[in-house]
Amino acid sequence: MLSPQQLDELAAQLKNLPAGKETNAKVAAFFRAWAHFDSVAALRAAAGFKISEAKTIAVQSVITSADATQAKALAKQIQEWPADILTREQRNGFLNSLLVKWSDLDPVGAAKFFDTMQMDAMRFHPAASVIAQNWAAIDPSAAIEWARAHGDTQGFQGAMNGAINGWWSKDHAAAEQYVATRATDSTGRQMAATLTSYIFSKDPEHAKEWVGKLPDLDTRRQAEHVLVIQMAVNDPQDASEYAATLPADVREATLGGAINYWAASDLAAVGEWIKGLSGPARDEAVATYTYNLLRKDPNAAAAWAVTISDPKIRDKSLNGIATFWLNKDPAAASVWIQNSNLPAADKKRLLTLAPGG
Repeated sequence: MLSPQQLDELAAQLKNLPAGKETNAKVAAFFRAWAHFDSVAALRAAAGFKISEAKTIAVQSVITSADATQAKALAKQIQEWPADILTREQRNGFLNSLLVKWSDLDPVGAAKFFDTMQMDAMRFHPAASVIAQNWAAIDPSAAIEWARAHGDTQGFQGAMNGAINGWWSKDHAAAEQYVATRATDSTGRQMAATLTSYIFSKDPEHAKEWVGKLPDLDTRRQAEHVLVIQMAVNDPQDASEYAATLPADVREATLGGAINYWAASDLAAVGEWIKGLSGPARDEAVATYTYNLLRKDPNAAAAWAVTISDPKIRDKSLNGIATFWLNKDPAAASVWIQNSNLPAADKKRLLTLAPGG
């Protein structure tokens, strides 16, 4: 084991190396190793680098490697550094990383320290969300209170979302009720969307159940959309099938979101799947499908669009197809419109969508 003096001497040698990738790799490895057994001394040495990039790497390596029990001491050390050691952005970035570690052990202490930081240059507070989440798992009302006290500060929506998620992990029903009763404006809806996403990551079936019972229609729409997109990442067909079963007042945008996601990876499979649908869900699905098919094959998109039963959805879909196609290939589009089985008034309307029509 090297003595503190030998470690300082090695650090001094690293400081004299020429700037570059190789030096950065050596700096990172050395400070990660040192921080394992004496992070305070390692951080002190890291501050002495003249080259900004090497200094950033040294400090970041110490923070990454340090034990959570050291986070408080390291945060205080960085806060006391003179202004010329780091830029404000760097200092805040490092403190953010340390606060995330600190809050694992002592969220209340981390929150108190957070409140002493100079926040004017910090537009976003990832640490606030983690602190609130860790705190809420122990004491939900205190964490919510803390998050709410910062509610008007730019970027602090994350603190409230974190607090709600942490609370949910401690007491599902209480957190769900709290959010459901407040989800009547944009802030409340955002809270509900975030909780939906969090519940889905832990218990997908329960997430569907909870969202279906949200009293506010706009909140329910937004939350169902969040659910469906999260489902679509793993299984777009499953997401589309789920969206197709939703009540009409939340289905359209949600089903469209799922199909757009699916169409990006397998357009043909979407077309096959739609053949098994009927009623309004089919109309909505076809409208989204034709929009995705349009650039690839306007002729096929138009052939699908005329099968839509709802005249309002059909007209909107055909208008979009005609506008695009008449711009891209006016001759082919005009021929298709003239030869279609559409009523004369519809043909006339669509042909006027041509450029200069």
